[in-house]
Amino acid sequence: MTETAKKNIPLPGVHRGWYLASGFLVGLVAATGSLAWSTIPQSLPMHWDGAGNVDRYAEKSFWTVFTGPLICLGLLLFLYATALIIRRFPLNNSAPYGVDEQVHQRAGMDSTLYFLALSAFALSLLIGWMTLRSWFLPPEASDLLLVLPTLAFLGVVAVAGLLAWRRYGRLVAALSAED
Repeated sequence: MTETAKKNIPLPGVHRGWYLASGFLVGLVAATGSLAWSTIPQSLPMHWDGAGNVDRYAEKSFWTVFTGPLICLGLLLFLYATALIIRRFPLNNSAPYGVDEQVHQRAGMDSTLYFLALSAFALSLLIGWMTLRSWFLPPEASDLLLVLPTLAFLGVVAVAGLLAWRRYGRLVAALSAED
């Protein structure tokens, strides 16, 4: 790769679409809470123990109803700000044999940012589900309604890792072909 071509490799994007979709989900959960305010029980489950049993309740208020969406929004903003900041940093590993260092840096950072964005989306799904569960399902509902979404979250994050890894390979091939 020539020096001129190296200078034309732009910084990777932060994959705003995934963050916007995540924010939309958070807004949808918050809107659901607003519209269903009168049907939400006066005593809400706030914490489940390791066995999936509710061990703490709180009276319905703005904060108890909207804590989940607000925490999720804060996490999404934190992850988005992290993506904006780290995209300028170099990776802390060397390029694999036969891959140009700058191509590796660009593809690796793009894949990292992609994984971060997909993880943010998965996190918004999980927190949204947990919030809706506390509003609409009885506290003694099946433990599987707590465990299965958490396992699904871990599975989605694992798939996001595989997708990011495949993305890295495609970007390395595409950027290397520009030689």
